[in-house]
Amino acid sequence: MSVAGLEVSVDGDVLRLAGRLDFGNAAAAYRTIGARLAAGIARIDLSALGQADSATLACLLAWRAQSEHAGRALVFSAVPESLRALAQVSGVDVLLRDATPAAV
Repeated sequence: MSVAGLEVSVDGDVLRLAGRLDFGNAAAAYRTIGARLAAGIARIDLSALGQADSATLACLLAWRAQSEHAGRALVFSAVPESLRALAQVSGVDVLLRDATPAAV
């Protein structure tokens, strides 16, 4: 499935994002992926995510909250360093604490 510049694929309980997730497509991506979380997604793989901004961070945090509200954990893997830095500057890096960093 895709959302305006963002490819979304699911393999078991892992959802992979490829392309861009930014202000231009964040609302559509939030709804689309939010609906998939109910199917038991446990990890979102960001290794192929290109463009990201504060809207990306907002989506990640909202998806995590949605999963926690449903009693499930959600982990992010291969979080781009730029997104980690944005989370740190925003004071929400602790909410990405379970995430694994992107390969350098």
